[in-house]
Amino acid sequence: MERTWRIGEVSERTGLTRRTLRHYQELGLLTPSGRSWGDYRLYDADDLLRLLQIQNLKALGLSLPEIGEALADPAMDAAATLRSHLAHLEERIADERRLADRLAGLAATPERSWDDVLDAIALAQQLSHPDPIVRLRAALSSPGSTTAELLPALVGERDPAVQEVLVWSLAQQPDAAAAAVQRLADPDPNLRCLMARLLAKLRDPSAVPALVARLDDEPRVVDTVVNALGRIGSPDAVPALADLLGDDRLDATGLTEALAAFGADAIPAVTARLASPEPAARQQAAEVLGRLESVDAIPALTAALGDDQEDVRLAALLALGELGPQAREAIELALSDPQLGGVARRLL
Repeated sequence: MERTWRIGEVSERTGLTRRTLRHYQELGLLTPSGRSWGDYRLYDADDLLRLLQIQNLKALGLSLPEIGEALADPAMDAAATLRSHLAHLEERIADERRLADRLAGLAATPERSWDDVLDAIALAQQLSHPDPIVRLRAALSSPGSTTAELLPALVGERDPAVQEVLVWSLAQQPDAAAAAVQRLADPDPNLRCLMARLLAKLRDPSAVPALVARLDDEPRVVDTVVNALGRIGSPDAVPALADLLGDDRLDATGLTEALAAFGADAIPAVTARLASPEPAARQQAAEVLGRLESVDAIPALTAALGDDQEDVRLAALLALGELGPQAREAIELALSDPQLGGVARRLL
């Protein structure tokens, strides 16, 4: 069977956010080719190669519409594109190697010199430069900088590419989590999202209470916070995440992925949502239980096969189908269901 990847796996392995991957899909640049039993989009090997082409063309300075036109052109020479990107990348690596040598020399100095201070001033100037390329290069060269230098740059940055690199640079700082938590209540929702993304990269459990407190924020902030809590992986966040199941304002796939990351630890809280008066919450809870890949979820899913809503029963049946041979007896119970019997036969 051909290997496939869920959006969360592609995001985790490539460093691209789910939002970026979905944006590519909305533009028609990259549409996942497969679907799972639970109707989740799956990327195959050809999709990953296309994603590599997109990122290579983007690095050459093409806009997303231009990339779409290039990929749609049957005469496009992929090899030539890659060679051009390789030459650009080798030039950048040479520049970064020179910068790394300078930073290594500074790191070997026991005490900060006045030259270090001047370098810090220069970095601050570069991070506030009107040209985003200059800011991007400054962000790439900033592992030796401090949170006090980088956080103001991130707060004031509006270019998404530079933001991503600044978030990465801040994620290397030992005190960045405390600084990000302090800014989670900022009046600007864009900044709250940035801080949640930073905390997702830091994966510091001490940030969980502050993140949970933002789960009543506006939907786009909540979606970012949900991802962060899933990445951090502290079980303390599970009940609050489970309470969001069925909220149609939120990214259902992102919430499912976040809860799935907790494995069997999420079963009690998610199972409790099967008793919700809202069918949408029960349906999504059943989907999540299938993703947890634990046979401990079989009793709850079996009970859900008796739900009065067909969508909930179908979600429970498909979830049981994800749990392997040990769920066979439960799946057989659905053979007598007039709406689900055909699906049950296919699963068996």
